[in-house]
This record gives sequence, structure tokens and C-alpha cells, in this order.
Amino acid sequence: MGCEVVPVVPVRDVDAAVVWFTGVLGFTEDFRWNAYAGVTFGGARLHLNGFAGHDDRIGKSQAYFFVPDVDAVFARAVAAGAAIDHTLGDQEYGMRDFSVRDPDGNRFTFGTETASEGDAEQAP
Repeated sequence: MGCEVVPVVPVRDVDAAVVWFTGVLGFTEDFRWNAYAGVTFGGARLHLNGFAGHDDRIGKSQAYFFVPDVDAVFARAVAAGAAIDHTLGDQEYGMRDFSVRDPDGNRFTFGTETASEGDAEQAP
């Protein structure tokens, strides 16, 4: 039996979050139910929780997405005016990556492997 993990990200406004993820980063919307929505990027999924009662957790989430072409994702994010938290670059841990913050302050990093397996000491 397989297993899938889907991170749940607390957001202030689920409608605004869906617009940001789809418009800025190129996610697709999977579903929406009241103040809860699902978005997908490639094979990775996130759930966005806009229900009240979790204000203390907003802006504290983060996720790392392994993508085949990080340069294209970065170009799209920059063109859409995303808040770049860590600019695109080759890292000594064998990844080419960048980080962006959503309007709620959550951090999302996108990266492509640059070193062959075993070359990097430890990936994030």
C-alpha cells in the first residue's frame, strides 16, 4: 500500500492564496471547499487552510520542491513579482535552488539537483 504526505499550510485568505500559488508559481487548483483548497505543482500537492483559529501558525510553514527546471520556475516567480527570499544559485550541497515567500510569509524553496548522487555531502 502506498502513502502520500500532503503538507497543510495555514493562510489568512484561501482565495488570495490560491490566486498567488496559481498565478505566481504556476500551481494548478485541485479543489476548494469553504476556506480550504488543494493546489498541485507537478506531482507535489499542498493544502491551504484558511479556516480561523490558527493565526499563531500563519507564516511559519516551509516546503522544498524538487523540480526538473528550477531556472524556469525562478524566471516565472520573478516575472510575477514574487518576494524572493533566497536568490537562485548553485549550492555546495548539490542543488541549484531559490526560496520565495508567499504573501503570508510562508517559505517555499525550489531546486534542481546539480551534483550526481554521492557528490554532495548532504542535501537539505
